[in-house]
Amino acid sequence: MIINVEGKFVNEEKNKTNIKIEWRHHNDALDTFFVNPSGSRPFNYITAGKFRYMEFEGGKIKRQLGLHHLRENIGNTPLKLDDLELLANGYFKCPDSTKLEQNPNVFSTAVSNTWWSLVVDTLPNPEKAVMRGAPKKPRYFSITNWKSFAGDMLPTLASMSSEDYSGSLWIRSAYPAQALEMDPVQKPVKPKILLPVPKLFGKIAVEGERKIPLILKLNQKLLSE
Repeated sequence: MIINVEGKFVNEEKNKTNIKIEWRHHNDALDTFFVNPSGSRPFNYITAGKFRYMEFEGGKIKRQLGLHHLRENIGNTPLKLDDLELLANGYFKCPDSTKLEQNPNVFSTAVSNTWWSLVVDTLPNPEKAVMRGAPKKPRYFSITNWKSFAGDMLPTLASMSSEDYSGSLWIRSAYPAQALEMDPVQKPVKPKILLPVPKLFGKIAVEGERKIPLILKLNQKLLSE
């Protein structure tokens, strides 16, 4: 799937900020996020699970990332690199088989340095969710709408808040990767069709030819008479 997400926030410094993300998700290949946050330079986040890196300036600059780097915020937004990693690879632990009563609404993260758990109110399409992690400041989600995109149910609008920030995320578009060439945003603009040149102007002179302007021809005729 290719999912285009936009977000607007009031961050911890009480400043307004926004972000645009194009997420290209593959089940058995690299995941790529094209990230464009306001107030900082855009970058690409590429992850294959075992390794991850950031690309800047068209791939000329690359930054290898370790798990401890996932705590970093994306630009001046409240989103973190760990959010992208969890979206791409879904690092969640298997249920504890020693417990007699399982709670399917609690997801514990397995390889996260920022978020420890994700708790939802109901499945499969929750309306409320809470993320808790190392900063000990939970993040709350309120999902107002779910919609089918090419057969996959995705939350089209989600409000996000914590003690220090608030904002919203929404999906602009989502479609299978095979339909990339059909996205009007991605298609190049066709050049305008030029109308035929009127015969009045004649042919354009090619190399080696010299064209005498009509006024000079007339002058030559008058002089000869």
